[in-house]
Amino acid sequence: MTAAISNILIVDDDPTIRLVIRVGLSRQGYGVIEADNGKRGVEAFVRHRPDLILLDVTMPEMNGFDVVRAIRAHNEGTWVPILMLTSAEDVQSIDEAFDAGATDFMTKPINPTLLSRRVRYVLGGAEREAVLRQARAEQESACRLARLGFWQLHRQSGAMRWSEDAPAVLGWREPLPDRVDHFIALVDAGQQSEVKNQLELSMNHHEGLDLEVRLGDGARHRILRMQGKPSADQDTMVGAFQDVTGLRALENQVLYLVEHDELTNLPKERLFLRLLQEQLDMGSGEDPWMVMVLDIDRLHRINDAFGHAAGDNVLRVFAQRLRQHAAPGTLLCRLEADTFGVAMAMEDSHEAYLSHLDKAHFINGKAVFVECSAGAGIYPRDGSNAEDLLLLARQAQRKARLGSGTKLVFHQQGQVENKAMGILLETDLRLAQDKDEFFMVFQPQQELSSGRIVGVEALIRWQHSQRGVISPVEFIPLLEETGRIRHVGDWIIEQACRQAAAWRRQGVNLRMGINLSARQFEQEDLADRILACTERHGIPARCLELEITENIAMHSPEDTIVTLKRLREMGFNIAIDDFGTGYSSFGYLLKFPLNTLKIDKSFIENITEYRNSRAIIRSLTALSQGLGLRTIAEGVENQRQRDYLDALGINEIQGYLISKPVRADELQHCLTMKSVADADIP
Repeated sequence: MTAAISNILIVDDDPTIRLVIRVGLSRQGYGVIEADNGKRGVEAFVRHRPDLILLDVTMPEMNGFDVVRAIRAHNEGTWVPILMLTSAEDVQSIDEAFDAGATDFMTKPINPTLLSRRVRYVLGGAEREAVLRQARAEQESACRLARLGFWQLHRQSGAMRWSEDAPAVLGWREPLPDRVDHFIALVDAGQQSEVKNQLELSMNHHEGLDLEVRLGDGARHRILRMQGKPSADQDTMVGAFQDVTGLRALENQVLYLVEHDELTNLPKERLFLRLLQEQLDMGSGEDPWMVMVLDIDRLHRINDAFGHAAGDNVLRVFAQRLRQHAAPGTLLCRLEADTFGVAMAMEDSHEAYLSHLDKAHFINGKAVFVECSAGAGIYPRDGSNAEDLLLLARQAQRKARLGSGTKLVFHQQGQVENKAMGILLETDLRLAQDKDEFFMVFQPQQELSSGRIVGVEALIRWQHSQRGVISPVEFIPLLEETGRIRHVGDWIIEQACRQAAAWRRQGVNLRMGINLSARQFEQEDLADRILACTERHGIPARCLELEITENIAMHSPEDTIVTLKRLREMGFNIAIDDFGTGYSSFGYLLKFPLNTLKIDKSFIENITEYRNSRAIIRSLTALSQGLGLRTIAEGVENQRQRDYLDALGINEIQGYLISKPVRADELQHCLTMKSVADADIP
């Protein structure tokens, strides 16, 4: 509707440029007026009063800067938007254009499509500015908007101080608030909670603040951009503010909301990719860039334990740390719920950057550490396209997520994930069970006090017809993603029960450990299905030890407790696997009906070298003994590790020192070499 009635004045001494612009804008429904030099341009403005002026900088008689000043000198020319068109690219020309009163700046050669969109946005901004002028008779000029004021906030007392010129900058006659609660009371009602939260987060986390605040109403309505950081003594936050009311009124708010994340105020993926591609295209092709994808690990546990508001605060603080410690020119975005994108020059230290992210978050006054996994692709080594680099970084991040702790994995040349191969592998995986390609292996568990083999852990393997044996690390995630893990999980339970029954018929009573996945644990009839399997093979429930990871246990703790109690009532043993790699709440751990705590191998591998590892294991052993739990140390590879674990009070060990995972018939050799439990399972 605006384009059909808006008149646009083109002032340019180049007839070809005027023709191109006139044709493009006329097709969009705009009325077009032309002038071939600066002097005639001023005369045309006085005569026609256009809604927008497209103005060349270099012209005879009057240059573009003088034309802008002449138009702004007219009362009617104060608010008309002026878009400068020039081939000049130096900063001085840009500064002079805006100093003269230009609204926007666009370089030649002109792209008609982009120009028409820019015209539409500028005209829309002018309409919004007219509404603001009507609501506020004494609207501050564009020059005034560039002025800064300063503020201080004392942490303990809540007192606020403002620079002497702050009221003049804001155009307020009454004094500014002298306390933080008075200041928050002036904030728009819909934003008060956010502003209070951000101020508290910045003070408590000793982080910088970068926030836009909507203040007052009516003639006092202002939008302030407030920036600050805690002082050296951490008692005071000091910062600057800028009145950006007019600037924000001119922006296209719809476009901003579409391309920016509301929670963190970071760009979304589409804007990030566009800015990154522009940056790569502007470069020489030789300056390397790193594109990273960072994913906050297991954020859902914080949402489950403390509520979604706490999880949102973690995301806000994480995003602020990304901004605060980024080098100039770094591009940031929020990709998904707990995933962020970063693009930075390789000359900047990514190690130092990531180290700033590995700090505690404070929830209800208590420190909680949140790890993240990061993957990276390198320009131009891995690719020259922004989308390709982001895809490679995502793939590398998925590999990083398989590890533990905050870590960065780079994309490796020659390891590009082939989507077609991935689909074919998924298809083969769906047929693997019917083709009898899965098989079971078992890793023995030795009791240290007696030296007897008292249990085994059942593990699945895949014998692919073309690729040979495929690692579970490669196909288990596919089973999880497709939901096939439930069917395969039933098969594993069936095979484990069948083998346990076969051993019992031979007089060998071994505890059989079976891993349960998160998808299996979601089944309401899981306990009944496992019990039915044991009854079918004629073995007691106590023969099985069902293993769950910390992640499964903490995904939905209250539901987990209910299911585990039912399994325990049926007679099954319950073990928590990989203990120590997550953040289980000890409060929940006390409630879980557990029999066994399996200590992750990451603590075992350094036990002979590091006192801290021994101290951790000693503490876990004492905790387990106090709770009446059996302890199993995983990943034991040498005799020295075994001796240390024995001295620290560990009950059982599992690892290559005893045996690697082997088929049932191969396990017979291990059973004959070492003592085997001949009593019934405790």
